[in-house]
Amino acid sequence: MDQPTSNQRVLDESFLPEQVRTLLAAATPVDLVVGVLTFNDGATAPTVTKTLSEGFTRYTPQERVLMINCDGASQDGTPDLVRQAVGEGARFWSIQHPVIGPSLHILSESGVPGRDAAVRILATVADRLDAKVCLIVDGNLKSVDSRWAEWLTTPILKNGMDCILPQFSRNRYEGTLTSTLLAPLTGALYGKRVAYHQGGAYAFSLSFIRSLLLPQPWDDAVPIHGIDGWITTLAAAKDAHVCQAMLGPRTQQSKPMGDLATVLAQSVGGVFHMMERYQDVWEPIKTSTVVPTIGDPIRVGDTVGTLHVERMIQGFQQGLRDLVPIWQIVLSPEAFQQVLELGVDDMNGFRFPPRLWVQIVYDLALAYHDRLLYREHLLKSLTPLYLGHTASLVVATRAQPAAGVEEALERLAREYETMKPYLIERWRWSDE
Repeated sequence: MDQPTSNQRVLDESFLPEQVRTLLAAATPVDLVVGVLTFNDGATAPTVTKTLSEGFTRYTPQERVLMINCDGASQDGTPDLVRQAVGEGARFWSIQHPVIGPSLHILSESGVPGRDAAVRILATVADRLDAKVCLIVDGNLKSVDSRWAEWLTTPILKNGMDCILPQFSRNRYEGTLTSTLLAPLTGALYGKRVAYHQGGAYAFSLSFIRSLLLPQPWDDAVPIHGIDGWITTLAAAKDAHVCQAMLGPRTQQSKPMGDLATVLAQSVGGVFHMMERYQDVWEPIKTSTVVPTIGDPIRVGDTVGTLHVERMIQGFQQGLRDLVPIWQIVLSPEAFQQVLELGVDDMNGFRFPPRLWVQIVYDLALAYHDRLLYREHLLKSLTPLYLGHTASLVVATRAQPAAGVEEALERLAREYETMKPYLIERWRWSDE
């Protein structure tokens, strides 16, 4: 990837807080910019920062590190606690990023409002200081390992990678919005199989920052849909060398995430929005490959956990009562009829065909593109259908080992690729 220098580019940096401008004016170049994003994370962020610092001392002792706590106006003294954890000898900045507009309503797992502004600030600092790598980690994580310092930087420093995305271990039915929709859709569209869309830890090369990340239009779409899906799609769609870091389990300080319909509308809407921007990229792609990985191999946990299949099916039934007029508009006649015919009398025999689920996802992407309805209403109408498909996946595989769930998800991913011509044909027709 060609890397324009900071002097060759003219970017709008009016968004930078005055505090950051002052720090940059007196700063000298560094090799690694490490941002820890926080909002009322005093119980976890100091350990996150200390663990990462120890990791860099052990695994990259020759690199000059600048640690930055980018805080969203915590009320629990998080910045002071992080500063104490870093100690006197480290190069450290404590800054506060702005939280305005749509950022207030984003429901990321990090719980950090204004997270998009924080990422943009950190990437700009890395650009201005000619850092080789910009690494960004959520401060609410309890599972940070010192080896992350190696896994999130070595592929860039030594192997020529541009963007490191996280992959966390999970139990068999954890994160089904990602595993049944976001990940396989992204893989089918852009040809890169990326397993995780919810952030937690990223690393970017300087070339990625200068060529792709900062020159992007940082418009309202980023805070409306969330920075995580935007970054994942950018890495998948653009000509960048991407790998995933296997980071083990993701345990974190719990924060409110909002209702399912809102989370779904936010994340799926982000993917649909980027489909319009990168139509010329995804249309010609016919197959996908799994991106390289670094770190300890991750296996799906066999723990089933507490599942409310009956409640999921009831949510689907509620949709049949309330949302049929919307579904009739946004779904193809064939898919709409199949949804009406799904039998729910026998809970243990309930099946939602994978092909129907993929057709529904593509139908909603088309309806979003054609603006058939107010987009938020359209996206939220997917919720009962998602519940129905998830319930079907659980019913069909809960008696199987975890490998059976993985095989079902792999078949679903192939279905997205098999049915992609259906999407392309109708997308082109609507553009004529």
